[in-house]
Amino acid sequence: MLATTTAAAQDYRNCAQTWQLDHPPQRILALNQHAADLLLALGAGKRLIGVAYIDDDLDVSDGHYRGVPLLARLYPSAEAVYAQRPDLVVAGFASAFRLGNLSRRELAGHGVASYLLEAGCGAWQDDLFAGVETDLSTLGKLLDEPQRAQELIRRQRAELADAQRLSAGRQPLDVFYLDSASNGLASQGRRGVVTQLLQAAGARNLFEDVDLGSFTANTEQLLARDPDVILLADASWSTAAQKIRTLRADPLLSRLRAVREGRFVALPFTHLFPGVHSGQAARELAQALNGF
Repeated sequence: MLATTTAAAQDYRNCAQTWQLDHPPQRILALNQHAADLLLALGAGKRLIGVAYIDDDLDVSDGHYRGVPLLARLYPSAEAVYAQRPDLVVAGFASAFRLGNLSRRELAGHGVASYLLEAGCGAWQDDLFAGVETDLSTLGKLLDEPQRAQELIRRQRAELADAQRLSAGRQPLDVFYLDSASNGLASQGRRGVVTQLLQAAGARNLFEDVDLGSFTANTEQLLARDPDVILLADASWSTAAQKIRTLRADPLLSRLRAVREGRFVALPFTHLFPGVHSGQAARELAQALNGF
């Protein structure tokens, strides 16, 4: 028995550290929607026993997300997590592991392995799409689905190639990304993940010269730069329609050419963060920008 358990144990690299999974995971929790999407695409199936923090899918009224029980609409308590007896907890944002006794070291002390998608690790990545490939490869190995992982990697590369073809010969458009308008104009600078998504779609982040990840733009800056297109995150807590209404109702922001001419592109919030939908998001964005 001991020999079997040892043979099943796997070391894996994640966030520049080595972790261990004692046995092939059978009870997996995903603490963010895009983490759940990646696991489901890898064939986690019934091994995924719970999900939490759904950002842009409103069809969870029956207490399930894509057939998986919804553990909590936001992050679950540590007690709720441990009550599920998970053997692997996967998250998309580092914030998932900052609550109570749900740190990764704390989980490991209880015999629970964890994985944080590479984009959430905190270190700057020159190629976020390569980070997605790392996530797919590592989790594919842990789930014993390496072939499926390689198929998803090939699909992402094909979608990125499609995005490049769609944008070929087109003058790059300046795009303002609006994450939320409920408390200022929440956007992203050069270090934001949207910058690389826009580049993959043949466009430019309007605030690419701001050496930050998330930041709040001001009205004066936006009016002075007057973007060609506004990219909207469509989230359950801040829908694209709500943001458009806010922009059109504002006496200053309504002067923007993109607002006057309805030059908006909306993508689901979770597609704007590195994950299994990243290639698709780049292709859809490139296609949408061809309409302007």
